[in-house]
Amino acid sequence: MSTPVVQAVRTVVLGVALAALVGVAGGQVKTTAKAMTLTPMDYIEIRQLVNRYAFALDTGSSNGYDYADLFAADGEFMRPYAKGREQLSALARGPRLGPNNTVHYIMNHVIEPTPDGAIGKAYLIELNWDIAPAQGAGGAARGAGTGPTNGWDIVGRKAGELARTGGHYEDIYIKTPVGWRFKKRDFIPSTSGADPAPLAPPRIPAASAPIDTSAPLAPAANFIVPTQQTSLTATDYLEIEQLVASYGHALDSGYGKGENGEAYAGLYTAEASFAGATGHDQLVRLGQIQPRGPDFVRHYLTNHVIEPMPGGAKGKEFLAVIDIGESGKASSLFVCQLRLPTCGFRKRRLG
Repeated sequence: MSTPVVQAVRTVVLGVALAALVGVAGGQVKTTAKAMTLTPMDYIEIRQLVNRYAFALDTGSSNGYDYADLFAADGEFMRPYAKGREQLSALARGPRLGPNNTVHYIMNHVIEPTPDGAIGKAYLIELNWDIAPAQGAGGAARGAGTGPTNGWDIVGRKAGELARTGGHYEDIYIKTPVGWRFKKRDFIPSTSGADPAPLAPPRIPAASAPIDTSAPLAPAANFIVPTQQTSLTATDYLEIEQLVASYGHALDSGYGKGENGEAYAGLYTAEASFAGATGHDQLVRLGQIQPRGPDFVRHYLTNHVIEPMPGGAKGKEFLAVIDIGESGKASSLFVCQLRLPTCGFRKRRLG
């Protein structure tokens, strides 16, 4: 039978034991806040934010304010440090800016939810294009980014090289009343490690089933084309991204088949035209005159920005055409314009 004194002692002992359980190194265990749930559209909007970053920074559009407006009101960039709209807009101003300037090729974008929004990482590679600057009034150069507007005049010749800057971004994203914005973005330069050991040749099991890479990618089963589209669903964004990602595969290798004409023309609508080729048959021929092969890789596209419009969407992305060296030869960069329809689909199939 317990007495009041015994009960009091038990209470004190229990309290001490509980305190010992939750105490860590003289402190208290803090409850970890649960990460917010990101919807598919949240992921898409954050990716679009990062894709717009390169366009705004490289073109210097709106005197740098398009770049600054990708950040929250108190957003900051760490290296070089800038905070607030005026300081951030100053980062996107410089002598090489212009509507055709492309430097920042961003890829490998990873997004993770946090209690306050999301964080992300993305690789950066900078390319220097050797483009003669356009001439302004009085013969003054207006910057390399305003150079030749006809990409076909310079496609096919070596015109660029890797810049000395490369590494990755580390981001904090926050959802504001006007959409997702950068809360903070930091650039961490790449640091090389030890030279890797040479890779062993791939080993393919003899009993492995072959994969049919010749068939074009099928649209999502639940995708329905509306009669008049004024906004895009998450599925729309993903299917358009799939379409553009297929461009290099179709043009360079015909999805691994080697014959690229039908694969390339199949990305366009029946009435589409590009580079003087109109309609299916001419687009087939346009693809066939390009370098191609079952294992060929040449067209690298990134920074894909998608904008809804009545009846569909319009888009733009960066393109690097790279001829990868063989038998010890150096690889070469070839140049093309940055935005569609100049270097891509003039009219593209949706769905």
